[in-house]
Amino acid sequence: MSPKTATNAALEQRLIQGLLPRLRIFWGVPAASLGSLTKQCWVLTAPRGTTLVERGAPLPGVFALAYGSVKLSLRGEDDEARVVSLVSPGETFGEARALLGRVSRSEAVALADSKLVVVPSSAILALMDREPRFARALVFVLAARNLELLGEVESATQRGAQRLASYLGALAEGANGNGGDCTVRLPVSKTLVAARLGLKKETLSRLLRELATRGLIAVANREVRILDRPGLAAVTR
Repeated sequence: MSPKTATNAALEQRLIQGLLPRLRIFWGVPAASLGSLTKQCWVLTAPRGTTLVERGAPLPGVFALAYGSVKLSLRGEDDEARVVSLVSPGETFGEARALLGRVSRSEAVALADSKLVVVPSSAILALMDREPRFARALVFVLAARNLELLGEVESATQRGAQRLASYLGALAEGANGNGGDCTVRLPVSKTLVAARLGLKKETLSRLLRELATRGLIAVANREVRILDRPGLAAVTR
């Protein structure tokens, strides 16, 4: 192994060691168990536009985003893509399909230069056998994803304003769970947020202006200040 290759391998191992303890699915796992797991993971470097997972392809494991941004989308019979999730740093995707050995139904594409860690399915299954706390954490993550999916189905029946208010409310909850006013940043461009919500970009812009006129939010480019959390929640109903 050349000195350059050894240096790169050491940097990647440090990236893996720094990321895994921050992932929700590994909260509470003893350091010794995580240390063994990190040696089985590998790093993916994905320039913007890289297709990380193709529809119908098997998943080698769970993907964890270290930095960058990833879009998960489905394609219909008309080949039109529907954005189903936007993955942010510190989040994972592909758990259910990877652990069940099923091929992916969605396509994963890097929206920005990104680095990801792949945790192989076999290593995760072995860790579940050894660490009940990890198995419980993974169950919680999958249960939360199921609730998110149900929320997506419900939102499909909502008006655009309701979908947008729900989305902003979720961002606010992640930024400030105590219910106070806060400022959130749209994780991607307004074009992609619109696609995520099943709206046209022009419709999204109009709805943002309407919420601002009502005094619920204030918008500056991708920064959105939530001025009235109860009022915004009322829109979702």
